[in-house]
Amino acid sequence: MRFLDVVKSLTFRYIAKYVTALSATVFLLLAVLYAYFSYGYFSELRSSILDELETLQVVYAGQQLPGVEQYLEDQRNLPTIGRFNYLIVDGNGNKIAGDLAQTPRYREFSGGWLGFQLALLNWGEPVDVDFLARRAQLGGGVDALVARNYADAIASGGLVFNTLFRAMIATLLLGIVGGFFSAATTLHRFERLNSELSSIVRGNFSQRLTVAGKHGYPRELARAMNQMLDQIGSLMQGVRLVSDNIAHDLRTPLTRIRNQLSQLRQRLDATGQDEVDRIIEDCDSLLSSFNALLRISALESGSRPPVHARVDLSNVLADVVELYEPVANERDIQLRLSLAAGISCPGDTDLLFQMCANLLDNAIKYTPNGGQIEVGLSRQPEGNEIVVADSGPGIDPLDRKNVFRRFFRVESSRGEQPGHGLGLSLVQAIVHYHAGRIVLDDNEPGLRVEVILPAVDQPD
Repeated sequence: MRFLDVVKSLTFRYIAKYVTALSATVFLLLAVLYAYFSYGYFSELRSSILDELETLQVVYAGQQLPGVEQYLEDQRNLPTIGRFNYLIVDGNGNKIAGDLAQTPRYREFSGGWLGFQLALLNWGEPVDVDFLARRAQLGGGVDALVARNYADAIASGGLVFNTLFRAMIATLLLGIVGGFFSAATTLHRFERLNSELSSIVRGNFSQRLTVAGKHGYPRELARAMNQMLDQIGSLMQGVRLVSDNIAHDLRTPLTRIRNQLSQLRQRLDATGQDEVDRIIEDCDSLLSSFNALLRISALESGSRPPVHARVDLSNVLADVVELYEPVANERDIQLRLSLAAGISCPGDTDLLFQMCANLLDNAIKYTPNGGQIEVGLSRQPEGNEIVVADSGPGIDPLDRKNVFRRFFRVESSRGEQPGHGLGLSLVQAIVHYHAGRIVLDDNEPGLRVEVILPAVDQPD
């Protein structure tokens, strides 16, 4: 399992999109909340400054300037948090009272609001602090300026915003990392399911998917697919049993009919004997099919005991080629034989002979007159390889898996060539019985059949 496979997986992409969308939503929510609380804070700040100016006007109207100075002195003794700053000047701009040294340089905003900065000491270091202020006349040429700094609010808001923003970034990174490992775990489960399914597709129909974990969709999917495979296996077994029972039950009466026809033939004239011979030939063809069905069933069911005798494949294949060579010569088919001597495998001689005969019989049947067939036997690293390659029409890649099914025949060959669609089924059963494998490939033109059988261990 590679890194890119996990990143490209649907689970990781879904988690990444979800975490990104969630983080973006949280960011927008933080921005809206920050704007809302900032607006509320500055609204309260403006209202407090206006209230303070109104208070100064009331004190000046009642107690004149001494009362204002006493009020400022009282305000100076209050806690510093949220405290106002004042500057009282006369008509000439001279300072009368207040804790601001002089009229600062300010920026004027709409509505008569002023903004300026002053350098205040913070832990011994000068720090520029922003103020919001407003001016008003107290009377008698005396003006008052009330200011209030909002540095603490901005610093607190910035601290909260930065903290939440960093938490959001950490959530995004942790979500992506967690999504990666979650996707890797899910991908590993489905890769295992895919591997097991591939093994079943390749012919290991007895295998079932591993049901791992206590809960989760992969477990439920594996259980459902196992139930489906059990049902399919049961149906396939039922079909096989029906065909096997038919073959077994009909073989005896069909044999009896054939024998009776043979006896009847002796009492007929030449014309009647020819007709009976054709009927007997059809009976022999049906008996051959029934025998092939029963042999396939015996091999697939494991009822036939394994044979570990040493079989000389070189001699078996040479005998098969010698048997079919006259048939090939009649159709002017060039039969090329390439055999390596002394190649053996453990198995059953009769079955291996039947396998090679079926392959060569099919090759001759579908090779046109004047064509060629190559038969080879060689020792390969994975085992002994038997190759039968013809120059016929071949088999479409879409049909190559189906030709091993019982009674399956390619549409182009129906009605043109005799047969019941059991030849390659029997070949595959014999190959699997000998723990081998068979591969169909394109011979360009024609079909190339490769059979790999286990080799006999050579003595040191």
